[in-house]
Amino acid sequence: MEEAMSGGFDLSGDLGPNGRQVRESLSAKCARSRDLTSRTKELMNMGSAASLEMPYPVLIERSDGPYLWDVDGNRYIDFQVGFGAMVLGHRHPAVQSAVEEQIHERGWHFGLHNPSQVPMAEQFIKADNCVERVIFCNTGTESTMYAIRAARAFSGKPKIAVFEGSYHGAHDYGIGRSDPASPADAPIFRSVGAGVLPAVEDYQIMLPYRSRAAFDIIRDNADDLAVVIIECAQSSNPHMNDEVGEFLHELRAACADSGVLFMTDEVITGFRFAYGGAQEHYGLKPDLATYGKIIGGGMPAGAVGGRADIMAVFNSMALGDPKGIMSGGTFSGNPLTMAAGLAQLRYLDEYRDAVYPHLNGQGQRLADEINQYTRSENMAAQVLNAGSMFQIYFKAGEIRTARDLNPMRPPAETEFYLHLLDNGVLVPGTRRSCVSFAHSRDDIGEAIGIVKRCLDLVREDGLL
Repeated sequence: MEEAMSGGFDLSGDLGPNGRQVRESLSAKCARSRDLTSRTKELMNMGSAASLEMPYPVLIERSDGPYLWDVDGNRYIDFQVGFGAMVLGHRHPAVQSAVEEQIHERGWHFGLHNPSQVPMAEQFIKADNCVERVIFCNTGTESTMYAIRAARAFSGKPKIAVFEGSYHGAHDYGIGRSDPASPADAPIFRSVGAGVLPAVEDYQIMLPYRSRAAFDIIRDNADDLAVVIIECAQSSNPHMNDEVGEFLHELRAACADSGVLFMTDEVITGFRFAYGGAQEHYGLKPDLATYGKIIGGGMPAGAVGGRADIMAVFNSMALGDPKGIMSGGTFSGNPLTMAAGLAQLRYLDEYRDAVYPHLNGQGQRLADEINQYTRSENMAAQVLNAGSMFQIYFKAGEIRTARDLNPMRPPAETEFYLHLLDNGVLVPGTRRSCVSFAHSRDDIGEAIGIVKRCLDLVREDGLL
């Protein structure tokens, strides 16, 4: 990866003919991206994992519908879709016109409350049955950070619990992984990266995903445990099935029985699985829920929603209540984000009978057709999907949890994503991909054909 980010490929290694050809092709067709990337190294720290893990640096210049174009003029079918935020596709007319109207007729930042916040809040309360009150912030990371703070303040308890394989934002309590030496039914939380205080691990409990052993851990720690947080479809391991639904309902009951708050992280799934997100799909009613991505219509956005008594801690600090918490942000609930987000949510609401069958149907079609091909060709590769969210894994056998994933990416995976990019399909460096409403059946069919060809190229080089 370092060679790609430095602006070129090392062609001296033991590469198969297709591996050599794809590197030469990308170096030629992405020359301007390569040159600009070389310049940015001297100016910027490109620390985003999604940037660092791209198979080759591409700088995007414009977008439209389901497509992106880089600075060299190459067109890509885009399955990154703004990390899932652009659920309607790029430059959707409803969202674009709302943004243009806000900029040209009203202004884009006031630093005070604005009238668009009211109908935006009403959309949340209409969509998700747990939301009685809502606050707006700027990112999904902020939403989980504030929700954790609210849960601790309301409960008076210090610890939080997350699941192995989860991701809940870039703050200290959102990033972690299990100690690989810890037991599968009792994983131990370990912080990720330098700069995180060791004490964070003392207040974090890691739970085994899709295991009833999690319920015993919750009961054993109930006196100190403020909240259990879960992605209803893990971004690292997306599933959307009856077994997951049953587990979520049992988890909800275990939390209620133990006096522990239950929180769903809907930053990815909110307004994507269904208009009411995973809560609607599974019939869940958590105590708190967090949001991001889709709710901003492509603008930076986050939100926390939940029971009115819990959400009251966001108001009570100003009233002198010792349980009140600090929250705020220069751009929280800003009018441009509210305009874009409200336009997107209203469109999703009005056309939900067309949008969600298309999103989930095309995501399932993509997974089914690729999996049918890899099985028929006896390839150690498979697609997991949760509706319109999907990821390709280079592993044979069942994948139920993060423990079933190979922590080291095999050479076949690296080569596959190089070929995919070279053939005009773009997925994020994290590999988690999404279908948008703008992807037509023909776009999905074209992408399926490209995936099959890229798998064949990897096999021809003896890697699959």
